[in-house]
Amino acid sequence: MYKTIYDYENLERAFINARKRKTKKKYVMEFEDKLKENLLKLQEELKSQTYKPKPLEIFILRDPKTRKISKSDFRDRVIHHALYNIIEPIFDKTFIHDSYANRLTKGALKAIERFDHFKRKVSKNNKRDCHFLKADIRHYFDNVDHQILLDVLERKIEDKKSMWLIKQILNNHKEKEAGKGMPLGNLTSQFFANVYLNELDQYVKHILKAKYYIRYVDDFIILHDSIDVLKNYEEKINIFLKEVLKLELHPDKSKIIRLDKGANFLGFRIFYNHKLIRKKNLNKFEKNFNQLKQDYKEGIIDREKVMEKFEGWIAYISHANTYKYRIHLTKELNKNFPIKKLIRIVYIKKHENHLKRTELSEFQYSPQKTLQLFEQKLSIKQIAEQRGIKESTVWGHFAKLIEYNQCTVWDILPREKVILILTRINNELDLLKSIKLRLKDESITYPEINCVLASVKAKNKKKNILYHFKWYKRSHCYRKCYENLEQRKICEMKFKHFIAENPTWQLTKREFLIVFNNQMNICILPDKEKRRYMGYKEFKEKK
Repeated sequence: MYKTIYDYENLERAFINARKRKTKKKYVMEFEDKLKENLLKLQEELKSQTYKPKPLEIFILRDPKTRKISKSDFRDRVIHHALYNIIEPIFDKTFIHDSYANRLTKGALKAIERFDHFKRKVSKNNKRDCHFLKADIRHYFDNVDHQILLDVLERKIEDKKSMWLIKQILNNHKEKEAGKGMPLGNLTSQFFANVYLNELDQYVKHILKAKYYIRYVDDFIILHDSIDVLKNYEEKINIFLKEVLKLELHPDKSKIIRLDKGANFLGFRIFYNHKLIRKKNLNKFEKNFNQLKQDYKEGIIDREKVMEKFEGWIAYISHANTYKYRIHLTKELNKNFPIKKLIRIVYIKKHENHLKRTELSEFQYSPQKTLQLFEQKLSIKQIAEQRGIKESTVWGHFAKLIEYNQCTVWDILPREKVILILTRINNELDLLKSIKLRLKDESITYPEINCVLASVKAKNKKKNILYHFKWYKRSHCYRKCYENLEQRKICEMKFKHFIAENPTWQLTKREFLIVFNNQMNICILPDKEKRRYMGYKEFKEKK
């Protein structure tokens, strides 16, 4: 095993893993400048067993609670990765499924998903009360006993030289009490933390037979419908930790609570039917967000960097019930970090005319001719006779014309018929036969249904941003700000700026409204008024 640890290929792979997300750091660049020389030196030190880690760099991190972080030198981190590459696959297969920290395909969000699964099982889909034991091990990393850890490791690692390297890494961390503690921040510490507490995992799963148990580093949670069973688990776990692992549960952080009070687990507050983000996490983000605003104003960071941080936070909170909060944050982002690029508005009208010509050129000639005759007030029967085609073909032309916004269904059919057919359409994928069966009206024909269905498809069809701009201006801006002509001109100019940036953007009406309401700072009306639709009757009365 030891030879595979100092094998050059393994050391090279370890270096690549150690430098991830740190390629621009000075110490990484210096190491990489003489990569082969540095790796061969490390290989020689390991081979001759003269390797000695450099002293740890210690600093305090308050994020949100105070922690003492011990940072290893980069060359030592390469060794940690080299060791981890070889021994991790051996131990990972011995870990229980529900250990989620520092493991491939696991992580905090997977642990939350597992919690959701367990709570449904225990509560019988929220039909009965569910309780949980939420526990934390007191000063875990400071109290790990080296000898117990080495004994556990020796069960799988028989190679004495490999064990010598592990001892070198463990002994590099100096604590008040010799032979105890691991540094926070090292890859090996995270891995050894899982190995050490795997003893607890095996005890809880196989001796106590607790089915609904999840552990993330030194935090663990057990769900059950009985408080007495959980109290029994807590007592036995505490005894096991003291006698076998020389650890103990934190007296203030280990509690049995009903799930309807909310479980604080890995940054979320989890209830029966919903999840929230913990208050301290929200406060931490608000603090960081305010700092970003300050840095952006001073030109320290650009909008791209802000977007990276913002998208990471949005991705995280999207795992909780935070829809309104995300909408609010998006508005704040657009308000405080506007795109500063100056845009010259040129030839918007030309672009609009070009789009019209393109649409017409792509549209078939035959339906266009039908539309031309219809505008001359000819009936469907007359159009069919004049063109020498069937009436069903003319109806098919109208369905296409409606779908591509060349005319409206209201021009073709009586209002009462359109409204009746619309009430029987569930979505644009409905079959004509299904709609006909729901109507139960023999006077309504399949071609008429097809035309109304085409209007539904037209509504959900992706259109150029210019189309939506004209529609919004006509049906919202004009009606809501009828008397405020000056403001309408300002909003129109903002719209033109946006179109100049995105001249070929295609989207549905629904997508357009979401973007307009949540991501554009164009309308000055209050949010409720902006989202409200004002009908033509209401506008006439107001006018």
